[in-house]
Amino acid sequence: MVFEFVELGVSARDDRRPQFQAMIESTRQKPKPFDVILIHSFSRFFRDEIQFELYRRRLETHGVAVISITQEMSDGPGGELTRRIIALMDEMRSKEDAKHVKRGMKENARQGFWNGAKPPYGYKAVAAEKHGDKIKKKLALDPLAAETVKLIFDLFLKGDGESGPLGVKNITSWLNARGYKTPTGKVFYTSRVHAILTNETYTGNAWFNRKNASTGETRPRDQWVGFSVPIIIPIETFHRVQMMLSDRRPTKTPPRLSTSNVLLSGLARCEACGKLVMMTTGKGGAYRYYKCSGKHLKGECAGGLATTIREEKLDDLILDALTRRFLTPKRTQSIVAAVAKKRADGKSDASQALNQLRCQLGQVNNRIRNLLGALADGIAGDTELFREKMAGAESERAELIKLIDAQEAQLKEALTPITLDQAKIASEHLKRLLQGAPTDLKKRYVRAFITEIVVGKSEIVISGPKDALADAVSGEPVTHLAAAAGPVRSLVREWRAGAGENQYWTAKRLRTRKSI
Repeated sequence: MVFEFVELGVSARDDRRPQFQAMIESTRQKPKPFDVILIHSFSRFFRDEIQFELYRRRLETHGVAVISITQEMSDGPGGELTRRIIALMDEMRSKEDAKHVKRGMKENARQGFWNGAKPPYGYKAVAAEKHGDKIKKKLALDPLAAETVKLIFDLFLKGDGESGPLGVKNITSWLNARGYKTPTGKVFYTSRVHAILTNETYTGNAWFNRKNASTGETRPRDQWVGFSVPIIIPIETFHRVQMMLSDRRPTKTPPRLSTSNVLLSGLARCEACGKLVMMTTGKGGAYRYYKCSGKHLKGECAGGLATTIREEKLDDLILDALTRRFLTPKRTQSIVAAVAKKRADGKSDASQALNQLRCQLGQVNNRIRNLLGALADGIAGDTELFREKMAGAESERAELIKLIDAQEAQLKEALTPITLDQAKIASEHLKRLLQGAPTDLKKRYVRAFITEIVVGKSEIVISGPKDALADAVSGEPVTHLAAAAGPVRSLVREWRAGAGENQYWTAKRLRTRKSI
C-alpha cells in the first residue's frame, strides 16, 4: 500500500508536526501498512541530528526504513557515518538560516514594520513599502475594532452608565448580549477580553522577540525590539487598569470581595470570636452595620461579645487613621521621589521609541521627495496610482508627526522631587481627594496597607506589612521608602455606650503593634 504524508510550511527542527506524528504512529499498526518511508532528502525528515537518529532507530525496530531519493547511502558503518554527517550539516544549516532570518526580522521591527503575525485586535496590517516582490507592512488602526477596545477599557473603569465598573466576565457578557463579534465573527470569551485589557500594544508601544517560540519563555527585556504603533489607550489609563486587575486577581482577592461595594469586606474581624464581620441593615435598610457573622448567622458569638458598629463610622475611622499616618508630608515627599525615579528609569525606552519614530519619519519624507521628483522629471505621471501613493505617504507622515509630538511631550513631563512645604499642600490635597473618591478606589487604597482589622469592645487594631507603602507606590519593594514608613501602628479606641445599637468610637491612645 502507498500512503502520502504532506506537511506544508512546518519546520523540521522539532517533532511538533501532526502529519509527521501520524506517519510515525501508523508504523505501530499490525500488520504495518508500509515498509519504507521515502523522502526527498534527510533534511525533510529532521533537521536535528539527535532526533533524526532517535526516530530512525524507532522506525527500524518496527521494520521500517527511511530512504532519501536524492542522497544514496550504502549499507554498513560507512553509510551510517555519512548519514549522520549529513544530518549534522542539515542541523547546522538550519540554525544558521534561522539566525539570519531572525536578524532580518529584528531589523524589520526596528524600522517599524510588522513581521507577519496576526495583528492584535484593534489593528490591521497595511502595505507600507514594496521592495521588489516583497511587501512590507505596518500596523494601522482598525476603526471599528479600535472603538471596541476603548469601550472595553471604559466598561472596566466606569461601567456602561447604568452600573458601576464591570469585571472581565461581566464585560464579556455585556459585549455578547449586544452582538459584538471578534474579527472572525465569533463571540467574545473572557480570555480574549482579559488579553485586550493587558495588551501593552494599545499604549503605542509594540514589541518583537519577547518570547522564545520554541519554549514559550519570555526573553530578557534587553533582547526585545520595540517599535511604535498608533495609540488606542493612553498609558495612564492602561496602568490604572493593570493595578485594578492585580487587585482583583482571584489568587489575591476572592471575587466576592473584589466585587463587593462594602469597603472593609474580608478585612474586619470580631475580636471576641475571630469571625469576619458582615454587612447587616436596620430599620428597613435605613442603617447599615458591620456585625459579627457568627452572631448574625448562628445567633451567638463564640466569644460572647459580638461586634456591631455603624458602617460609615468604622469606614471613616479606618480612612482617617490611614490618611493621618500614611499621607504625612514626609511620606508624600518620598512617594513623589520614588515615582520620579521610576519615570526617569523608564525614559530610555521612551527615547528609543522616539528615535525609531524619527527614523521612520525620515524614510517617509524621502519617499515623498522621490515621488515628487519623479513627477517633476516626467518619470511618473499624475495618475490615480500616483495620487494614491502620495496620499498614503502623506497620511503616514501626519500620523508619525502626531506620534512624535506625543512621545516628546511624554519625555518632557519631568517629575522632580518636592520640598517639605510642597509636600504638606500635596498631602492635604490627596486626603481631600480620597474622601470624595468612589468606593472601588478607596478599597484599593485600604487594601494596599491593611491585611486585617480586629474590632473589639475597647479597641480597633489595624495590621499591615511595613513595606506596604513602597509596594503600593512602585509595584516593587523599595528599601529606603519602606524604612521611612516604619511599623504600622494600631488604632486604639474607647467604647462608649449609646442609645440602642447607635454606638460610636472616640480616640483614646496609640500604641505600636508589630508589623506582619
